[in-house]
Amino acid sequence: MFGFKITIFQVLIDQFMPRLLIVFSFVLLAACANQVKQNTVVLNYSDFGPQVIASEIIGMEWWQWQSHGESRPAVYDVKVVVFQDIPLKEVKRLYPVNPDRQKDYRYLKYEKALDFLNSKIDDNVLEKVTSVLVETRTKLIGKFD
Repeated sequence: MFGFKITIFQVLIDQFMPRLLIVFSFVLLAACANQVKQNTVVLNYSDFGPQVIASEIIGMEWWQWQSHGESRPAVYDVKVVVFQDIPLKEVKRLYPVNPDRQKDYRYLKYEKALDFLNSKIDDNVLEKVTSVLVETRTKLIGKFD
């Protein structure tokens, strides 16, 4: 009788263990993906002020694969990925620049972004610009601290 119970137990393990391993794998994968998203935030170029200021840290507001901007005013959907505790290589893999799809990302470490924002906020050249920079700093601190 004892041997029969072990056999049933072994059958149950054989049937359910692969399923449990698959479920466990998905849970781990989801946890890792969530951790990556917690280490990045995607902002608009304009969150770092007008081009005259923002270009100091994230380049010009036209597509980075172009040598210059359009002669007529154009809108470029440039995004800035601020990251912390994740390698730049991984950030670039998650947010790749793709000229064919007009996906343009600039990458900034959190500490560098915060230093830049603090410096420009201290300059307080134009109240409207300073308020945008303060909002951006608040978003970043709320996300990473």
